[in-house]
Amino acid sequence: MRDLERFIAQSRPWKWCKRTGIAPALSTLYWHAKLAIHLWSTTVTIDGVTTEFATDSRTEYHRASSLVGEQAVIESLLQDVRESDVVYDIGANIGTHTCFVGKRLRSGRVVAFEPMPTNAVRLRHNLSANVPIDRWEVAEIALSDEDGIGSLAIRSLNYGEGKHSLSVDGELDIDVYRGETLVEEGRYPSPDILKIDVEGAELQVLRGFESILPDIRVVYAELHHELSQHYDTTTEEIEAYLRDHGFDVERLSERSDAYHIRATRSQT
Repeated sequence: MRDLERFIAQSRPWKWCKRTGIAPALSTLYWHAKLAIHLWSTTVTIDGVTTEFATDSRTEYHRASSLVGEQAVIESLLQDVRESDVVYDIGANIGTHTCFVGKRLRSGRVVAFEPMPTNAVRLRHNLSANVPIDRWEVAEIALSDEDGIGSLAIRSLNYGEGKHSLSVDGELDIDVYRGETLVEEGRYPSPDILKIDVEGAELQVLRGFESILPDIRVVYAELHHELSQHYDTTTEEIEAYLRDHGFDVERLSERSDAYHIRATRSQT
């Protein structure tokens, strides 16, 4: 399907449509028709686990159907998940990881942290459509290395779009907690697995779990070269932190701006 879309985009008729200014209207009509044909949803299967995601826009459709190039990461995560695990999905967005994890669990639970309100709405919808209610919970808060109030920089209000991150001058006030605070206060059970995607603030999130890191079996994280600098750290420092706390670190995938790691408890 994407090959066909690329062919159309490079065709002479489409170039004529762009010159005449009717391309945006035709593109909107095309995507409304396509999404309607698919009943405003898309189905994805990974490692025998099939999940359905709601899709109300072109961006959301591509995010769900392509999994933003993270299929191999999700496959690896599913192999690590045990039926009784507690999994924290930190930066869950619309649930492309959370829903697959939830369907792997039986007596376990996945807690999805997503402070962006529009994403949290879609996240709950996708989880409700795929996973029994007793296996998941959505927390509309951010995690860091301090408890308090923070602000979220918002670049888009649409489902799954934009890069939303903690900022000193963000537009949306949100609650921020250390992971260990949430566990100590009994708000959520202690996690066995962490999946972290927080646009450069990964080290702050990890430091918030420091006292309970020895109890965590696996950490998955997307590390961002430039975005990490916004939090006065580097991807090398994040990897070193995990190694210093007893994890072996391997890279799963890499692109120019970021890469994924899998950190497992060292067997010593």
